[in-house]
Amino acid sequence: MSAPDPHHLRLMRAERRVELMTRLIEDRNLDLGISMEQTHSVRSHLAGLHHALPGALIETGADGLITGTNTGVQDLLGYPPGALLGHWLRQIWPDADAFIDRCLRADTGQDLRDEAEWIAIDGRVVPVMISALVQRDARQRPASLALIALDLSERRRLEVELRHAQKMESLGQLSAGVAHEINTPMQYVGDNLGFIQDTIRQLRPLLDALPALQQQMSPEAAAQCQALCTTVDMDFVRDRLPRAIDSALGGVQRVRRIVDAMRAFSHPRSEPTSVDINQCLRDTLAVAHNEYRYVADLACDFGDLPDVVCCSSDLNHAFLNLIVNAAHAIAERQARGNATRGHIRVSTQLSNDHALIAIEDDGCGVPESIRHRIFDPFFTTKAIGKGTGQGLAIARSVVVDQHGGSLDFRSQTGIGTTFTIRLPIHGRRMTRPVEPEDDAT
Repeated sequence: MSAPDPHHLRLMRAERRVELMTRLIEDRNLDLGISMEQTHSVRSHLAGLHHALPGALIETGADGLITGTNTGVQDLLGYPPGALLGHWLRQIWPDADAFIDRCLRADTGQDLRDEAEWIAIDGRVVPVMISALVQRDARQRPASLALIALDLSERRRLEVELRHAQKMESLGQLSAGVAHEINTPMQYVGDNLGFIQDTIRQLRPLLDALPALQQQMSPEAAAQCQALCTTVDMDFVRDRLPRAIDSALGGVQRVRRIVDAMRAFSHPRSEPTSVDINQCLRDTLAVAHNEYRYVADLACDFGDLPDVVCCSSDLNHAFLNLIVNAAHAIAERQARGNATRGHIRVSTQLSNDHALIAIEDDGCGVPESIRHRIFDPFFTTKAIGKGTGQGLAIARSVVVDQHGGSLDFRSQTGIGTTFTIRLPIHGRRMTRPVEPEDDAT
């Protein structure tokens, strides 16, 4: 029996090693395929979570450069997918650098939250609540950040409405008390003035007959009577006293009208009722008289309107905000050097099944650059302490959201502005639920 061929043995061993290596490669490829599939699944899952988040997700590097966004960014700020990639976070958040610095210096596990105002693609300011997560490398050094922003616009709006409702409730209680306190003494004044007016009317024949009676008196009595008449200036008193009493009674009636307007203006009504819109405007103009009397003349052109189903107290405050806004616009024009007295015109008319209310002024107008923002809550061009930026936002909320109407405006810089309100005569239309279709039909 011959010895095995060494070359043959080496060939067999090599073939065996190749076979083993092939099996090992196949096993590794199989494991790699499973790992890639799992990785793809995890990535898809994470991508789905990113887009399903109830808010905007923005990923940035430690330097604030945006590296990723989800679809919520488009819903919140209007930027299309990928539009912010490669841009700095400060483009949409001017104070971003300070927040990023605070995040990078924070300890692991520290709660990183803040309220901020981001800038949308159209220039709107969007209030947001931000939660941040700092991602660290193997050495626990900050590598990137993930920011989740939730829109606070609705919460801010509700807070404004709540504060407005609380203020109006307090104002209503105060106004009712003040109106009562004013009305009682004015009742006394009016009654006494009425008595004096009647008495003067009864004394008028005696005063008119006094010159003839003087001729029938003795010379001494006639001289004494004439001296008394001269002392009190009888001719002047007889002519001016009735007019003075009439003027005083007119003032009392005006006070009473203002008191009635305060009652109607501030009385809270939570349920819609049929209301005379023209009378609501008269009440509001009476309350706002001190706001415009020094800067503008008022003209009213009230059309023939049927009663409108609405909440009169809320609409009164919307009208008030627009009238005060008109007075302030005229005052601002005058402060810029055009000291001519302004004009405010309030008109109403019927348009199909809607009441149209127009409030027009010849003030400074609204600049083109901010017209898209004047109804935004807290937006104001006035100096600090001069305005809260809530007046027009509240007016729009009352007219549009509460009553289902519309509030629009047209303006020319330096010429004036007209706000137009459309209110449905029969109140806000409720959307009827869609009835399910019968399978048989």
